[in-house]
Amino acid sequence: MPDDKDQSSHDDFDARLAKARHARHGPAGQEPVSESSKAGVSQAFRIGIDLISALLVGTFIGWFLDDWLGTKPWFLLIFLLLGGAAGMLNVYRTAMRMVEEVEEEIHAVDKKAPKSAQKEPDTADLDPKQPEK
Repeated sequence: MPDDKDQSSHDDFDARLAKARHARHGPAGQEPVSESSKAGVSQAFRIGIDLISALLVGTFIGWFLDDWLGTKPWFLLIFLLLGGAAGMLNVYRTAMRMVEEVEEEIHAVDKKAPKSAQKEPDTADLDPKQPEK
């Protein structure tokens, strides 16, 4: 008798666990399509670190050259600007990469959707050239 009770308790736990997993991840344990907020925060930190590190590297190179050549503060200013430009370029590249990833994700979802769900929106009402009805 105790074995039957343990087995039913185990089966009940398995059923509740499967139900909780289904509620959290959807059918077949799939992760949600949208990114979590943690991924967005990590991207923001990466962008900030890219910008700050480029500025620091440019500043260090400029300071080193000024100290070595005795031209203070010219190389510091030049390489500070170059570091800022490099940092902004890295930020731009990262942002464009993020946009491409989101667009690819949207296109992948659109391809999986049935054809009836992909119909074009009715824009006839928005066309300024069309006469009013």
